[in-house]
This record gives sequence, structure tokens and C-alpha cells, in this order.
Amino acid sequence: VLLCSCLSDLREDDVPPCTAENKPVIESQCNVLKSDKFKACHNLVKPEDFIQICIYDMCQYDGMKSTLCDIVQVYVDNCRNHGITIKWRNSTFCPLPCPPHSHYTDCVSTCPSTCNDIFASSLCEKTEKCTEGCECDDNYVLSNGNCVPLSKCGCRDDDNNYYSVSSLWSKSLAVKLV
Repeated sequence: VLLCSCLSDLREDDVPPCTAENKPVIESQCNVLKSDKFKACHNLVKPEDFIQICIYDMCQYDGMKSTLCDIVQVYVDNCRNHGITIKWRNSTFCPLPCPPHSHYTDCVSTCPSTCNDIFASSLCEKTEKCTEGCECDDNYVLSNGNCVPLSKCGCRDDDNNYYSVSSLWSKSLAVKLV
């Protein structure tokens, strides 16, 4: 005969550590997931669990906005995994800062054009997978993580070696000095 005895659970309930004054504000902010902006996904990904996590985390971190943005991002990623793309960021709600000469987009190319390969994005195998992020403005391409004008890109030699503008300048100067 096996006898089991369980100790009673003495832990406190896992209640969000909110103050009476900030809880209604936080609940209102987290309830953004119930808004029409996210409605297309509600049947596939229920927002209620995400809202509860949001309330708990926002209370835990004293209403820190980045916490809200992180939870919404996870919800949107789950929706995207079900084939629903939601454009939800804007300049006032969880803006994604982009470097100079670039802009936010909800579906950025997985192989952007660079100085090394300016046709990369047009030749890239198109997939259903995309993610939000920053992409270079028109007539700008990536070079060492920065968006630069096409005119600042270098060129390739007959052996397909790429040379940046600065290396071309130093090579041409070296040739002139010799």
C-alpha cells in the first residue's frame, strides 16, 4: 500500500504586483490586443493569455512601455506564424527606431541590397517568412550595417572582387605615386 501525503501549497497566489492606481491604466494598455487592429488574428491566436501576461509583466516592471511592446510583438509574431500579418507599430505606439536613411516596414526583405550586391533583394528567393524591421530608403543600400547612397558604393573588377570607394581611392593614389 502506497501512502502519499502532500504538503499544502503555501505560496501566495500569482497576482500581478500592481498598485491600485496603476492597475486600471496597465489593464487598459494591455487590452490594446483586443482592439480592431488585431481582430484578424483573434480567432487563431486568443489575446486573453497575452493580456494576462502583459498585465503581470507591466505591473512587475512598473508600467514600462517596452514591456507592453515586447508582449504585443510576441502576439503579432504568433499571428504571423498563422499567416496573419498585422501592421501595428506607428510613430506613437511602440515605434521601432531606424538608423538614418532607412524606414520601418512590417515585412522587410531577408536579403537586402548591399553595396556588395545591389540586386540581392530582387534576386532573392521570395519566401512567405518575413519580419518587421528597418530597410534602406530608395537609392540607398546597406554597407557595413549603414544605409549609404548608391553613389558611395564601390565596384567589382574582372575577377568579381569588390572594392569600396575608399579602397579604390587609395589604390588609385598608390598607382599614381608609383
